[in-house]
Amino acid sequence: MERVLVSRQPIYRADNSLQGYELLFRENDSNIASFSDGAWATAQVLVNSLMEIGMDELVGRHLAFINFERTLLIGNYCESLPRERVVLEILESVEPDEILLKRLKQLRTKGYRIALDDFLCAEPFSPFLEFADFVKIDLSTTDWPSIERTAEAMKKYPVELIAEKVETREQVQQCKQLGFHHFQGYFFCRPQNISGRPLPVNRLAAIRLLTQLNKSEIRIDELEDTISQNVALSYKLLRYINSAMCGLERHVESIRHATVLVGLDKMRIWASLIVFSSFEETPRDVLVTGAIRARMCEQLARALRLQHTERYFLVGLFSVLDAVLDRPLEQILVSLSLSTDITDALLNGESELGNVLRCVQAYERRDWQSAATLNVDAEDLRKAYVDALAWSMRTLNGVADRPTTEVRV
Repeated sequence: MERVLVSRQPIYRADNSLQGYELLFRENDSNIASFSDGAWATAQVLVNSLMEIGMDELVGRHLAFINFERTLLIGNYCESLPRERVVLEILESVEPDEILLKRLKQLRTKGYRIALDDFLCAEPFSPFLEFADFVKIDLSTTDWPSIERTAEAMKKYPVELIAEKVETREQVQQCKQLGFHHFQGYFFCRPQNISGRPLPVNRLAAIRLLTQLNKSEIRIDELEDTISQNVALSYKLLRYINSAMCGLERHVESIRHATVLVGLDKMRIWASLIVFSSFEETPRDVLVTGAIRARMCEQLARALRLQHTERYFLVGLFSVLDAVLDRPLEQILVSLSLSTDITDALLNGESELGNVLRCVQAYERRDWQSAATLNVDAEDLRKAYVDALAWSMRTLNGVADRPTTEVRV
């Protein structure tokens, strides 16, 4: 599958600790920016950073500086970014006007940080300073007297100076003497290309949907909105609930009605199963395995009298996400933003959630000794597994468009 690329260049503090990375558009491995539309290039960086590669993999816990032109600043694109993780870097080609300045005030009010790229302390750019947190000065295109004047003028504003295109130790020392706070350039590190493999659009949408469905403390109206926005999911879910399997006496005509009748947790479970079953490229055996694990985890949690058994179901279901999406589980879980205990259970087998999942995985491998580490007797384990097999066949045949693989006990 075609790769996606984002280049990053580190920005260091005066004490040489890492402040963050500037994220840059790259079309190939040449490490040279080549594009004619700055807004398009930024859009590609946003998509690749947030949806394909992932912010955590690109910048870790540090700040991400991302270039913005006027079009993207005025639009609602900025709000898609986590305000605690990014700095909106206004390109030198952007000139202030009343609409843009009002927009920057809104973004600052919402907690977004703003940097001015290749800044010149002159009209008409000075109005930007009211909203800036960082000011970047390009050492390669600015003469030294202008750098000195700008650094002196910036002392009147609560901004931090960033020297970019730094190429020598002498430049570092000179800038430190002028009060620069941060440094970026070839002297420290050249831009590094980070690549990833894109997911098809339908899978990206499915990941977002799974994230919304499994938000902690989701309310009925939120669940209704999430499901209703996906016509195919709404249709399949209502069709399934109205089937004889569900045993409901009244015909269900809305997601809200269905949720009230069958319960919030069941609706989330069924909706998640339907999303799973929509991956046509995934072998059906993988979906069956996920359903069996989910149900068995839930049944064992009940046998152990554990609370919130739906969380055990979710851990079992999500344990096959890497096979469903053909991606490392660590990357997928970052995209889903699940609670820490669920993530730890899936990655490390930690906590009570992880113990139950490891028991189920051991049982399906016929590793009886490992399965016996959970405080459940052998007969309860067998019953939970048989129940999970039967339940998965009934349920997946109900929510999927095609019959699932037959499993014999």
